[in-house]
Amino acid sequence: MLNFERLKKLSKEYNSKTLKGLEFFFDAHHFILKNKLSKFLLISGALFLLVFTISIKAIIAGIESSEPWLTNWIITNLKTYINFSIEDLRIGIKAAFWLLKTAIDSNKESIFTSLFMIIGTPYFSFISEKVHKILTKTSKPYTIEGWLKEMKRGLILSITNSIKQLGFTLLITLISLIPIIGIIAPLLTFIVLTYYNGILMTDYSLESEGYNLKESKMFYSQNKPIMFSFGLGFMFLLLIPVVGWFLAPTYALTASSLYFFRQKNSISCKK
Repeated sequence: MLNFERLKKLSKEYNSKTLKGLEFFFDAHHFILKNKLSKFLLISGALFLLVFTISIKAIIAGIESSEPWLTNWIITNLKTYINFSIEDLRIGIKAAFWLLKTAIDSNKESIFTSLFMIIGTPYFSFISEKVHKILTKTSKPYTIEGWLKEMKRGLILSITNSIKQLGFTLLITLISLIPIIGIIAPLLTFIVLTYYNGILMTDYSLESEGYNLKESKMFYSQNKPIMFSFGLGFMFLLLIPVVGWFLAPTYALTASSLYFFRQKNSISCKK
């Protein structure tokens, strides 16, 4: 039996924490202007435009060009192990390619964002380090090894989360084929994308404070509403045509850094 009072309390708590996280985007705006970080917005915007222009078209073109030879390769290697006719195998493979292309076309925004999260790792690491330096009034000595370590961590997390998003996206695409239930498919995709974007935007702050991946994952699980709120702010900014592409990454990174810095200071004061 469902405990509606508990669900109501949990929903209220999530709403409160989500709104609290979104408030940090206003603080991020003042922080960026005050510390003259707005010049870096041009870098993220230009990168966003470049990725958006070539990414989805290149992926679809790559799938379509590889479909004939990949189909023949699969049939050649499976026909001796599976008791299906070649024509049945060809139809099945064609259906699989159709599902993949449909999933990509109907979720191109989420796939594009995932690609941007991977390609934009050097920029995200740079901005996060700038914000961390201003907040803590300290600067870690720059080394190639340190930068490569940050890059490796950012890429591992971005690629891992992108694979998870793709898996969820394919699953949601299958669900969307079911009448009535398919209505909520876009909402489910948005929720998944929002949550994982929030994690990516926050991880740079955790890395700067010396959190390893295991400790970071524990932080995410304990702060899911906040992760969602940073992803939500990021997605809301992206909805602003063109301008949002310049603002979203830097504002989300700064907002998450401000939140983590204040949380850390609050915990230190209580101790």
